[in-house]
Amino acid sequence: MSQTAAAPLTGTLSRPLIGAPTATRSEVTLAWTVALLAALLLAAAALFLTNGGRMFVVETPSMGEAAPVGTLVLDLPVQASSLQVGDIVSFRVSAAPDTIYTHRIIDIDSAGGIHTRGDVNGATDPWTLTQENLVGTPALLVPHLGWLFRAAPILLIGTLLIWVLTSPFADRITRSSLRIAGGALTVSYAAFVLRPFVNVTTITNTANPGSVVATVVSSGIFPVQVQAHGGNSVHLVDGQVGRVVIHELNHHGSYQLTSNIALDPSGWALLIAACLVPLVLCLMVGRVHAVRAS
Repeated sequence: MSQTAAAPLTGTLSRPLIGAPTATRSEVTLAWTVALLAALLLAAAALFLTNGGRMFVVETPSMGEAAPVGTLVLDLPVQASSLQVGDIVSFRVSAAPDTIYTHRIIDIDSAGGIHTRGDVNGATDPWTLTQENLVGTPALLVPHLGWLFRAAPILLIGTLLIWVLTSPFADRITRSSLRIAGGALTVSYAAFVLRPFVNVTTITNTANPGSVVATVVSSGIFPVQVQAHGGNSVHLVDGQVGRVVIHELNHHGSYQLTSNIALDPSGWALLIAACLVPLVLCLMVGRVHAVRAS
């Protein structure tokens, strides 16, 4: 039996080095584009506010599809003499000075008094408006964007908290992945609290012999199918009003409505793609670039 002594190895073995990826031209262009758009938006907001503009978020479904819940209302000052029947105005009344209403003008009397009503409300508002009540008239109504303004405090606090909690992690991939996951959790919490996607409000109930007619309005971003147990179903988009006829009540004399998302195939594809964004971002962060040592 022979034995051979192992010779010690000398020198170094080449191995790939992990290097941080440099920004590509497209990434630099995207960053500058975003910065330019942000600057333009800030300039437009400053110009709007200096001209007496006011911003509000619709919180009730009284204006139906014209201004669904979550609509951002951009108002400019207006003179009562320039208004006509059919115009939408924002106003305050002495009975609720801290509340701003946005309703449609349905009549202007001979004395110049303005009478309003929400598009889906059954009764005319119980007040007569004058110039002193007017806040402005909408220069722009932006559906859904108001939800982002309402969610801003939650998103801001959540983002700061996640940033602080993940800062001790020295590894870039771990730190970035945790921040992406935390951001997704923050957005989910805001959606849980505010319910911007699916929400149905019952406006009126009318009892008839052998049935109950419920008038409902959708106040969520997604289209929904509203189904009554023991009754019919209606398909509603944001701000749309529908009527559900219920023929069977439970033993308590009440009824139950269920609402489900009613998207078409392309809508479901977009929704699934949006839900996959955090996963895709984590995979992109985890990519490493091998750089050979020279």
